[in-house]
Amino acid sequence: MYIGEKMGRARRLGSLFGAASLVLGTLTVSVAATTVAASGASTYKACVVTDTGGINDKSFNASAYKGMLDAAKINKNVKVSYLSSTSSADYAPNINSFIHKGCGIIVTVGFLMDAATAAAANANPKQKFAIVDDAPTTKSHNVLALQYETDQGAFLGGYLAAATTKTGTVATYGGMQFPSVTMYMNGFVAGVRYYDKTQGAAVKVLGWTPKAGTCSLAKCDGSGQFVGNFTDQTAGKQITANFFASGADVVFPVAGSVGLGSVAAAQQAGTGHSVMWVDTNGCVSDAQYCSWFIGSVTKGVEPSVRDAVVAAASGKFKGGVYLGTLKNQGTDVNYGGITVPASLKAKIAAVKAGIIAGKISVNPNSYPAH
Repeated sequence: MYIGEKMGRARRLGSLFGAASLVLGTLTVSVAATTVAASGASTYKACVVTDTGGINDKSFNASAYKGMLDAAKINKNVKVSYLSSTSSADYAPNINSFIHKGCGIIVTVGFLMDAATAAAANANPKQKFAIVDDAPTTKSHNVLALQYETDQGAFLGGYLAAATTKTGTVATYGGMQFPSVTMYMNGFVAGVRYYDKTQGAAVKVLGWTPKAGTCSLAKCDGSGQFVGNFTDQTAGKQITANFFASGADVVFPVAGSVGLGSVAAAQQAGTGHSVMWVDTNGCVSDAQYCSWFIGSVTKGVEPSVRDAVVAAASGKFKGGVYLGTLKNQGTDVNYGGITVPASLKAKIAAVKAGIIAGKISVNPNSYPAH
C-alpha cells in the first residue's frame, strides 16, 4: 500500500539478491541476478514517475527509483529516467511524456496515481506499466500491479508492540483512509489481539477499530485516526502526543513523512516512548532516529520494481499481480534500536512461521477485542 512519500528506502530482501522472481498469477518469471553485457544490444529505457514526495523522499519514490537502478546494474542496457510530480495534476502529463519518449516500461508510484495510470494504459495497451501499491482498473494486459499483504508483517509488529509496552496501551494512525493504509493498521490490531489471547494480556489499541469481516487489498474498512495527507509532520506530532497523553507508549504511524512527527513526539516525551516505523527499515533509512524505533514493518518495493524492470528489459514481462507476503519476503518486521530480548524474537519467529503455514489468522476479528 502506498502509504506515503517520505518513509525511508525499502531494504533489500536478502533471499532475492541471487535469483529474482516475479509471481504473476500462476506464471513465474525468473531472472538471474547477474550482469548482462551490452554486447551491441539497444538501450532499454526504464522510466519512473514519482508522486509528490520526489525522488529523494526516503520512501516509496526513492525505493522504486533504487529498484530501477538495481535493474540497470543487472542489465547494462537499461537506462533509467525519472520525472517528479509536484501535484496530482502532474501525473498524466509526466506519464504521457515518457510514453512519447519511448520508455520500455513506466513505473508509477502509489495508489494516488491509480486513475492516471489506468487511463494511460487504456489508451496505450502496448505500453508496459508497473504501479507500486495499487491494482488499477484497466483493459490493458501490460500493467503489473505490485501489491503487498502488509497485514502479515504488521501482525508481527503488533505482537512486538504488545509484548514491549509498559503501559498496556499502544496506538496506530494513518495518513489517508485507503486499503493499503488500513491493511497495515488492521494487521497491527490483529497482532495485539493475538498477543492478548495467547499471553493472557489485555493490551489496548488506540487509533483504529476494524470493521467486522475480512480485510483485503481492495477493501479494508474500520474507523480510526487519520491525518488526511502524508506530509504534515506537525499533525503527526500532535496526534502522537495525544496518544501518549492517553496512556500509549508505542505508536505505529502509517502515514509517510508524517511519521517523523511521531518521532519528534517520542523524543519530547522522553525515554519509555517509542515508534514502530512503516514500509522501510527505519534504522537504515532514518538512522539518526534508530534509538526511538522498537521496530519497522517493511514492504519490498525496491526488489519488486527491480524484478519488473529486469523482466521487461529481457522480454519476459507479463502484466498481472505481484503479491508480496511474509513467505516471499514482500513484507516483514525488523527490529529497531530498542533492545528486544532474544526470547521474544524467538516467539515472533514462531508466530511468523504460523502465519506462513496458514495456522495463524491475521484477521483481527478472529480474536477478542479489549
